[in-house]
Amino acid sequence: MKSHSTSELPALGTRIVSRAPTRVDLAGGTLDIWPIHLLLGEPSTLNLGIDLCAEAHLHIQKNSGSEINLESADQGHKLGLSWLELKTASFPPALELHGKLLRYFAQANPGFVEKISRSDLQLTLRTQAKSPAGAGLGGSSTLSISILGALHRLFYPTQALDSETRTHLIEIARDVETTVIRVPAGLQDYYGAAFGGLQLLTWGAAGHKRTALPSDILKSLLSRLLLFYSGQSRNSGINNWVLFKSFIDGDASVRDRFQGIASATQELQSALLARDWKGAGQAIAREWSIRRNFAAGISTPEIDRAFETAFELGATAGKICGAGGGGCFFIWTDEENPSLHQKIVASLTQLGVRHLPFTPVENGLDVSVQVD
Repeated sequence: MKSHSTSELPALGTRIVSRAPTRVDLAGGTLDIWPIHLLLGEPSTLNLGIDLCAEAHLHIQKNSGSEINLESADQGHKLGLSWLELKTASFPPALELHGKLLRYFAQANPGFVEKISRSDLQLTLRTQAKSPAGAGLGGSSTLSISILGALHRLFYPTQALDSETRTHLIEIARDVETTVIRVPAGLQDYYGAAFGGLQLLTWGAAGHKRTALPSDILKSLLSRLLLFYSGQSRNSGINNWVLFKSFIDGDASVRDRFQGIASATQELQSALLARDWKGAGQAIAREWSIRRNFAAGISTPEIDRAFETAFELGATAGKICGAGGGGCFFIWTDEENPSLHQKIVASLTQLGVRHLPFTPVENGLDVSVQVD
């Protein structure tokens, strides 16, 4: 961080609420994993921040037992421990991100921790996610960013949440989450959570470039895109690890497919900037046709059936969000056609697929503070 944490303890009753959006992966996923992007000539990823947010609530109250309470509202897990125990504790899977991210800040600010541990204050960190479990919308990464937003405000209350700070939080999230999922972590999910909006992320050496696309493109895109949840969870870490290992091992067919995905993403970027909606649909369809054949299990019979139904009705493209094997997918129509969208939603709902209405979040991570 750019400065030391405050020497002042937070006031009793302080509540910090941190919200971060999940993202829809439009094209270029998996290219964000180091060092794949270094070997592909600075490829890009396009994604969109949406309001299926992850929230972190941090509350400072009078100590009533444990010095620290960690809670996951989604998974119904709670853990109480002391600041001393935090140093070496093993956490249940549902609270491993919570514990390790808090430990990171505690280790970086021992003076603050010593002061708060001598006080009669209790810290409660509670999280809630709106995205379905295993949706493929970058939920765990979004959770990391929301937790980091709350912890950053607690330990560095006077430091602005500017672009430099958000980028540093991404670096912390990447490294800590890698110790949780135990495979290389990509970056696009963190950028979607930290910055939001419709963004082009170009992956380079020793730094990455983020470009926000114009808001009129975002509005036009929203009238052509429908998001659905298959009802089946997926494991992005496992799927991405198989592809990552094949790429690094020099599998020529996998490397060619990665290059094809990079090229299709460039095509989508050009089509969106030109407001060429038919061309955008063709680029999305090309990206998915390449990705679908990466490995067995990326798509599922249920998702294939949903795509076939949507295409029969008049949709022109579709793509899974994330690494596949279940989770969310989106359907694309070249034209703004509310009647067609209604028919697609009704037909896919009959197949047991859940429609997920959403609105864009253009500013990413948001943190607010109040005192009871």
